[in-house]
Amino acid sequence: MKVAIAIHPFGRSGGAERLAIMHAVGLSKRGYDVKFYTDTSTLDPNWVDLLRQNVEVKNLPYGLGAGGAVREMEQADCILIHHHVEPLVALRIALKYGYKTCMYVGELTRAIWERQLTGADYRQFSPSVYQTAKHFYGPVSTLALKGPVYNLTTALLRVLDRMTIMRCGMVIANSNYTAEITRRILGYKGPIPVVYPASGIPSSMFHPNFENGEYLLAVGALQPNKNHHALFKAMSTLDDPPPLCLIGDGQEGGALRALAKKLSLSIKFYPRVDDEALCRLYERSLFVAVSSLSEPFGMTPVEGALAGKPSVVGAVGGTREFVLDGETGLVVNSTSVRHMAVALRLLLEDTNLRKAMGQRARERALSHFTLDNSVTSLAGALNVLA
Repeated sequence: MKVAIAIHPFGRSGGAERLAIMHAVGLSKRGYDVKFYTDTSTLDPNWVDLLRQNVEVKNLPYGLGAGGAVREMEQADCILIHHHVEPLVALRIALKYGYKTCMYVGELTRAIWERQLTGADYRQFSPSVYQTAKHFYGPVSTLALKGPVYNLTTALLRVLDRMTIMRCGMVIANSNYTAEITRRILGYKGPIPVVYPASGIPSSMFHPNFENGEYLLAVGALQPNKNHHALFKAMSTLDDPPPLCLIGDGQEGGALRALAKKLSLSIKFYPRVDDEALCRLYERSLFVAVSSLSEPFGMTPVEGALAGKPSVVGAVGGTREFVLDGETGLVVNSTSVRHMAVALRLLLEDTNLRKAMGQRARERALSHFTLDNSVTSLAGALNVLA
């Protein structure tokens, strides 16, 4: 079976790009003839090397320049738009190939759907939206993101997004939560199989530590939707709050540092760490806290589990599809500082509970949320389409 996978990095090389590459390599190792269409200039070079060792990599230009690449996809039995492709190119693929086009939805494109998802203006907490627009269409395109023109731009892009997904022969989601909002917000009526993602860090890199740790750990961009300020406030209500390690960067960094100082919390900020360092940070933690207002799936609890750690997560989003409340972690109302504080206190005070939850969390990660399972589910869905 010939499969064309298309993805455009949106401003950075992150989890979506890693998963697309892992899916491509996994399908190739199972005998699929895979071609990977992307813009390699913004991908991590190590991941590009892994990709080139296993599949043929093709350039996927933006806008009108993508015509040749799109025509070449005709040779494929299935075309998988993985997470995100520049809107005009995605629509062109869906219009041309219709039934044999499949879209893997990791989350709705927040730059155009944020108001529908959370009521917020995406420009307020994602400087990369300007970088992405400039990379796609040139410096002049950023004018379309300014002032009242932004509303017109996003309205047009929402129309294109709906047109694209309605022409696809299949839509796949990374969680039941993502499937539900795809139906509700985009109006997609067909079945949406779920293919859970897997960590971009091999499980072999983790050395599980079920015993005591040194600090709480949070991983996520320093943006309002990650709700770190609520986690800080919840920690401040504890009698003797432990240190917190926070991995991520973003425009809220200054405000969060000021809040930590005001609340007299011991917080160490890590803007970015490599995979090896991240594994060690997970292993030395007490447990993982994910205070996001919503997550399409959320890889942090899975990676924490691989290190033998339970998680405290919010009740809205895909994280609760991995974290089983009371078994592998605790699910709380992340908008409530009080609810979050109760969960933190419970895990901090009960070493045996933390250990038991961490063991069950790791078992769940290794039995249900592996790359092999993800590729198997994806292959099954694509076989139906073909």
